[in-house]
Amino acid sequence: MVTSIQLLMAPVLLLGLGIAALLGGLWTILSREYQTTLRSLAAQSALLSNRVSADTTLTPILDSVSRLVEAVSQLIRTAVGVGVFLCLVGLSMCFLAFWIIAHLTPWS
Repeated sequence: MVTSIQLLMAPVLLLGLGIAALLGGLWTILSREYQTTLRSLAAQSALLSNRVSADTTLTPILDSVSRLVEAVSQLIRTAVGVGVFLCLVGLSMCFLAFWIIAHLTPWS
């Protein structure tokens, strides 16, 4: 009775959640939504830096833009780190599901 419940739980819960975490991690890593924003901000900051050389009153604005570009860059690194973590958790859950199935089946 217990092994049949465990054999049902392993593929349904662990394998399903593992695949969901793996796909979520891959989607987080491969999404390019932050990178287009970073490219746009970098292009605008380059245009603004040309104007700053002519007008010194825009220097605080350029400093703010450079901090914004750095914050978006940090956001991209954090998102990729979360994606890698989700992929590793998903893979480990899939391997755990296969291990449970392999050790609880009566024919093994």
